[in-house]
Amino acid sequence: MSPYQVKYTPRADRDLEKLAPETARQVIRKIHEIQEDPYRYVKKIKASNPRHPIYSVRIRRGMRAFISIHDDVLIIHVLEVENRKTAYRDF
Repeated sequence: MSPYQVKYTPRADRDLEKLAPETARQVIRKIHEIQEDPYRYVKKIKASNPRHPIYSVRIRRGMRAFISIHDDVLIIHVLEVENRKTAYRDF
């Protein structure tokens, strides 16, 4: 299976810019690690729309990335990256 392409939303880009450089690199590295088999590393957000589910990726203990996976076009959309304490408020 070919790897999924990763795309970042403007919100995710802003979130990455706010992080320390080492933390931002860690996030990007983790997202690119899951390209081959994204469903192996994610947890589905229960409150998300069943037709367009949103998934959470654990970056490290206190950091989460929220993604949307589009199987038909092999794209992983990174929606936002946040500290775990505030991350789940939007969903």
